[in-house]
Amino acid sequence: MTLPRTAKVSFGGDYNPEQWPQDVWKQDYQLFDLARIDTVTLGVFDWALIQPAPDVYDFALLDRIVDRAATEGRMICLATGTGAHPAWLARAHPEVCRTDFEGRRHRYGQRHNSCPSSPVFRRLSAELARRVARRYAGNPAVVAWHVGNEYGGACYCDLCAAAFRGWLRDRYGSLDALNAAWYTTFWSHTFTDWAEIEPPSALTEHWRGPDHTAFQGITLDYLRFTSDAMLTNFRDEKAAIRESSPDLPVTTNFMGMYRPLDYHRWAPHLDFVSWDNYPPDDTSAARTAFAHDLMRGLKDGQPFWLMEQTPSVTACRDVNPLKRPGVLRLWSWQAVAHGADAVLFFQLRASRGRARSTTAR
Repeated sequence: MTLPRTAKVSFGGDYNPEQWPQDVWKQDYQLFDLARIDTVTLGVFDWALIQPAPDVYDFALLDRIVDRAATEGRMICLATGTGAHPAWLARAHPEVCRTDFEGRRHRYGQRHNSCPSSPVFRRLSAELARRVARRYAGNPAVVAWHVGNEYGGACYCDLCAAAFRGWLRDRYGSLDALNAAWYTTFWSHTFTDWAEIEPPSALTEHWRGPDHTAFQGITLDYLRFTSDAMLTNFRDEKAAIRESSPDLPVTTNFMGMYRPLDYHRWAPHLDFVSWDNYPPDDTSAARTAFAHDLMRGLKDGQPFWLMEQTPSVTACRDVNPLKRPGVLRLWSWQAVAHGADAVLFFQLRASRGRARSTTAR
């Protein structure tokens, strides 16, 4: 299974009409016609809307959004909605929230705040993906599935600690092999029981932040473990999708040279690679070219999708240099020249508030 079947380079992006009254939707599609937008990514952050309570699923609004996009002749990249978990889930199961590098259990908030080792999170995220796929798999407008969103971050909770020890058992087989690989005789670090191993954090092996560690081996392996744990989350959702949609391609959006995840281990599990390009300034052509080539190389030269970029600001940055006229066109064609089969943006209509990056209207 490879890329979505499209007749041209797809053009469009994230569209979130649930953030606006329905009388705005008509204007949106008129503008999409003028801009020749043919592809929309829907439902990335809709978990709380689709599942407003533990045993309640409500697809009424998403039904209207999907039906309108299909009626208007747009291709749909449909998300599972698990890019951020809902408030009720954190309240009912506090363990789904991450424990940070400093050892603090987080409460509900932000976006990347789901513990990848939480059985509750794994079960409910997969169930949402299952229900979304079951409901929309037969819609001919849906050309691809979008799982999660920009996987990243890390958790240092007890669940992750236990899962890390299991991951180490599988990797090394014995404590003797682990002690030899990590050279634990230094600083009297020899482990005699798996339960003695702690995730490397500010409370254990690190000082001056995550980039300074007393034992490189355990820190490197925790990065590997975290990448594999989140890959397991992705695979959980993909397997749920496959129950009712065996043929449509499945992806998630990578972040170029993002260090914490091993995209080479992830790539075999994606049907096609997609990624989000947010250059730090408009003089980073070589950096962006390298990232494009990295993304294309993940699947041996198969074309990829540029899932996100923005002509305006990226709110997670302290400084947003003004883009020169024409530079976004150059970025878009640069992506195509490096193998992109889609040029998409975040987002097609700016949110009424609190967006990480927006498309100016």
